Amino acid sequence: MHEELLDASCSPACQAEYDALPDDAARLCYLKRHRRRLVDELHRQQEKLSCLDYMIFELEQRGKGRDIV
Repeated sequence: MHEELLDASCSPACQAEYDALPDDAARLCYLKRHRRRLVDELHRQQEKLSCLDYMIFELEQRGKGRDIV
């Protein structure tokens, strides 16, 4: 399980917390919470990419002599 935790960006401290949990129900909650944090971070990164994509689009259109409304 440690390899999977590393692949899921769990730090050694995160792995120690996971190992210290009393049962599978607690581990399941912990993993779902970690997943939710990763999804939230993914959404923040997607928003940044969208901004960059728009800036790239604007510059490319400007280079083609088209005005952006």
